[in-house]
Amino acid sequence: MNKKFLSTLCLILLVTGLRAQVQYTTENPRVEDVNDRDVTIKRVELTAQYTIIYMKFESQRESLTLPNRPWPFPIPSPNGSGQSTSNIGFQPTARLYVNQGEKSYKFIRAENIPAETRRRVQPGERVDFVAYFERIDPGFTTFDLYECRDSQGYICFNFWGVHIINPLRKNQYSQRTPKAPTPVPVQPKTQQPRYTPRTKPGVGTDEPATPAQPKEAPTEVAINGITRDAKTKNPIVATVTYRLISGAEATGDDPADSVRSDDPTGKYQIPIGRKGVYALTASAKGYFSQSDTLATNRVDVMRDFNLVPIEAGAKITLKNIYFNASRYDLKPESYPELDRLTEVMRDNPTMQIKLEGHTDIVGEFDANVELSRNRVNEVKKYLVNKGISASRIETVGYGPSRPINSNKSLKERPENRRVEMVIVNV
Repeated sequence: MNKKFLSTLCLILLVTGLRAQVQYTTENPRVEDVNDRDVTIKRVELTAQYTIIYMKFESQRESLTLPNRPWPFPIPSPNGSGQSTSNIGFQPTARLYVNQGEKSYKFIRAENIPAETRRRVQPGERVDFVAYFERIDPGFTTFDLYECRDSQGYICFNFWGVHIINPLRKNQYSQRTPKAPTPVPVQPKTQQPRYTPRTKPGVGTDEPATPAQPKEAPTEVAINGITRDAKTKNPIVATVTYRLISGAEATGDDPADSVRSDDPTGKYQIPIGRKGVYALTASAKGYFSQSDTLATNRVDVMRDFNLVPIEAGAKITLKNIYFNASRYDLKPESYPELDRLTEVMRDNPTMQIKLEGHTDIVGEFDANVELSRNRVNEVKKYLVNKGISASRIETVGYGPSRPINSNKSLKERPENRRVEMVIVNV
């Protein structure tokens, strides 16, 4: 058999096999907006593993000048024709976003276009290339392709509002025989007592009066829990300080009180005489303190404290650090938490820490990284103003790259907007 014919046959079979895996195809999808008019999306295919985007780049420019995008100088082509050339590539940090950034899908690979490096394209030359991303979840029918941010001399292949065919998977339900209704047993009629007319003057009947039931004594309410070592989960002895901060009986300046957990069980109990919202702080020598607010009502409240030991490598989330939306200035509500951290660093003068900033996925990736970096630098600035040496504090901003949940819901996203502290050295 001719080798050339055999190679062609194998290629046809391979392509046919790949096409057979395609679940949905959208030809020339509708795109609401595009960053670079020289590139178009010709087709989007969805397989079990990938979102495959077929694109075409064809430069129509005879000079490197776009409306509202003036280039600082013309770049002549090597043939000296006076026309300018383009350099194209595809950034491996590209992502697909759905539902205004609710979820993102990573870039896998590209074909016929280089990643990171750039390929020279002559004016009028056409380049067909393919980009592979993670499979978009069924049900999302619109996505944004964000390749990068425009820079001097480079326009990114960004598409906004790409509409595709991607229906939800239908759940398979088995046919079930409806159950017969459970018969309700007929209760036998009870003999109603006959009415006896009054034989004596006055209000009421001859039946003896039912004695009044004594009122129940008010139920005692308490806050209970156990103080533990977060690493070993063993009970430890700690001091739990509490104060009523709001409620019908709160004055706003109530003094704090404290109890000590038992040795060796770690159990503590705070009797509550006045109901409302209490601020609690558990502390023990050699551990980071932990705070919480609890509302008491008519039942006992359970709250365990798992205290992180002060040792190299330990990591805790500074939960009571607050910023305004999309800003990095500290709110005054953050000061008590940072003051406690200041005391810990004063008690451990050789301790060095690293502050890590994190955000959710809403907004541009680079902007979120910068925001997380500015926030931890603001925390560092507060600690330095309190007398802690700047050399003991390292900062880093990770933006949305290290989420602790799926970022799907409005409830989950605030959990990803956090400041974490890692002990580098004690």
